[in-house]
Amino acid sequence: MDCEAPQKRELKREKEHEKLLSHTDPVKGVHYGNLDGASAVAQSGSVSSLGTKSLSQETSKEKYLKSLAEEEAPQSSCKKKVLKVVVTFLFIVIVVGIVIIWSFHEGRSRKNIGNHYFDFVSKQRVLNVYNVKDDIVLSGFMKTSQLDIGKVHKCDEYQTDDVFCFRFGDETVFRFFPYTLKNAQVHCNDIVWTNMKSNLHIPVDCYDIEFGLWYGLPNFNGSFWPVKGNKVSIDKLTYQPYGKSVLGQVLENYWLNAEGSAIIVHQPYPIKFSFNAQNDKKLCFSLDYENLKQTAIPTINYTICQGPDIKTTFLATRNHFFPLSEVVKIAEHDFSKILWKFENRYKNNHQNFGEFLHKLNTLGLPINMIEYDTDWQENVGDFKFTEKVANELSLYLNMNKGKYSNTKLMLPLTLACSYKAEENFKMGADKDLFVKDIYTHGFKMISYKEQSCALWDATYVETKDFLKEKLDSLQQKGTVEETLYPQAFEVKTTIANAAIHHTLFRNTSDINAMNSEFAAILLSANKSVLIETAYHMQNMTIFVEIPTLVANKSGKKCLDYIVSGALTAGIHGYPYVITLAPPEDMIDTELLIRWIEVAVYFPGLQVTNAVLNFGDRPISLLKNMSLLRESVVIPAYSDIVSETKEGIPLLRPLWWVDPLDFKTLRISDQFLIGETIMVAPVLCLGDRKRDIYLPTGQWIHSKTGKTYAGKQWLKDFIVQLEDIAVFYLHQDTTQNSTVSSITP
Repeated sequence: MDCEAPQKRELKREKEHEKLLSHTDPVKGVHYGNLDGASAVAQSGSVSSLGTKSLSQETSKEKYLKSLAEEEAPQSSCKKKVLKVVVTFLFIVIVVGIVIIWSFHEGRSRKNIGNHYFDFVSKQRVLNVYNVKDDIVLSGFMKTSQLDIGKVHKCDEYQTDDVFCFRFGDETVFRFFPYTLKNAQVHCNDIVWTNMKSNLHIPVDCYDIEFGLWYGLPNFNGSFWPVKGNKVSIDKLTYQPYGKSVLGQVLENYWLNAEGSAIIVHQPYPIKFSFNAQNDKKLCFSLDYENLKQTAIPTINYTICQGPDIKTTFLATRNHFFPLSEVVKIAEHDFSKILWKFENRYKNNHQNFGEFLHKLNTLGLPINMIEYDTDWQENVGDFKFTEKVANELSLYLNMNKGKYSNTKLMLPLTLACSYKAEENFKMGADKDLFVKDIYTHGFKMISYKEQSCALWDATYVETKDFLKEKLDSLQQKGTVEETLYPQAFEVKTTIANAAIHHTLFRNTSDINAMNSEFAAILLSANKSVLIETAYHMQNMTIFVEIPTLVANKSGKKCLDYIVSGALTAGIHGYPYVITLAPPEDMIDTELLIRWIEVAVYFPGLQVTNAVLNFGDRPISLLKNMSLLRESVVIPAYSDIVSETKEGIPLLRPLWWVDPLDFKTLRISDQFLIGETIMVAPVLCLGDRKRDIYLPTGQWIHSKTGKTYAGKQWLKDFIVQLEDIAVFYLHQDTTQNSTVSSITP
């Protein structure tokens, strides 16, 4: 660009301008620089008298003025050229910047993978998960712990059109396999870490959880339905069934996100799990190498799936990765009515078993089944009643003038066998029927009820035969009128409040299988089995017991875990849940009443003898609610129980109706029975009102008959002590429904 320096150009211009303006025309004496030049011309005569020469002089002036204008043109043109170059340069910078920022933000290479929903950026060691809108909904950082060094290279020996493989600097191999599930809406990616040499080479995969809501964390440590990434902190929890940590009642390695993402860990090895540890807003997990069995091959295998919404992803992943549930004729099941639990641990209980039955009979309460949850055998593992208990059961269940001839008996059982159960213990030791210690290779001894016990290895064929024989003998003892008892069992899966630790056993590859096989043996003898802790038992017709905890919330004593625990069990594939009231010394009459109101809406109902210690009000309420359960609740479950074979839970979260109604995603104290009954219990002491959210649809309040529009909050809705807020979905949406004003 040919442009003079501004100072030089301006000086030259001023000199020429001064020279031209000081010049006087020799003919007419007109000074072009005079401000009165025009008057001078007029005074010299008319225009016509100026002649041709005068016009030429004016033309010279015009030419000069024109030259002044033309003199500015190069400068203007130069500025425009400079401006154009600058603008072009800035535009290029902006475009490049946007591309770089976008690429960095998206982290996508997409050339590394053949699936539109997943992208591993090897240079950044980042795995991104995309939704249908092409937005990142989950982003994980892959590393191999302390030795995460060097470059990441493709490993050609494993690379195919469907398998993508990378080798990290410490020779750890990372592979992933993208695919689509049958419904074509949910896309998954199987991830496998292999070739890990020591505990220094264990991968730690971390995913961002800052903005997501997560479900499927069965733990007692604070609110967990849902878990907000910045609200709960769990650090280095060994996430394994029957490990040292107390997690909850269902123990599947399954986490579900409100954005339609799911993570499923497959192998039975213990997983070290953290959630927002040190407020890092990360979900991280790795193999717990310290708790890994010596014979195990160090590997991690898990799957990430992404669908259009949380409900679609849940159904697809639940049905693909977990066994389906069998359909129970719930109206005929023993747990559809009240399962009474006789315990002698309560401080005010001075009754024996017979007196308890007599009291229930006097009060007119139904006695379909009763659990004898006391020391019914002399030693753990005897598998036979003590003489005292046998006489008591015989007297009251079969010989008391037929009063209780229809009452069934349930017994708690465990895999533990005390060394004091001499006959059975000797048999187990001689025939190698017990689980062995990984270190001593002898049978493993644990403490249970202050006795030293071994554990039956229910995965062993000879052990199964032995247990079946003992159960058959147990059911014959004390039998009168050809009635077998017990007719149901509760599987005690925990030992002294600490779960059976998986790593201590040598002769079984999966300690969880022992409990599954044990439950299967009991189911073969009786149709009613209750279990405390479930893992990979979705295909069994067992009821999972959901305890009720008591927590302090905003200065109030509140019932906790009962609803969120049941919802978590449902998304882990366990539709049949039953709840148990908290211990007597943790509640008062009011909280017991509030517990009864919600418990009757569960698929199974369990009540302890402690209810008799709280006066007449809970008993009266229980009688009324049991009638409601028989006439309304159980028929409602019977109508939808066939859906369990499709992976659908019976007790459902509010987002089930409309997974895109984001207000439902945070609600943990309301639930649905199917899609037509919504229950909103009061759970805190002293409360007589609560906020209730109605999902999509028209909802009829069961007590008043008023109809309310869905997708709105009913603020400060009145719920008196012996009442519970229940709404029924208006089935015929074509008719005009009067939507009442929200008046408490």
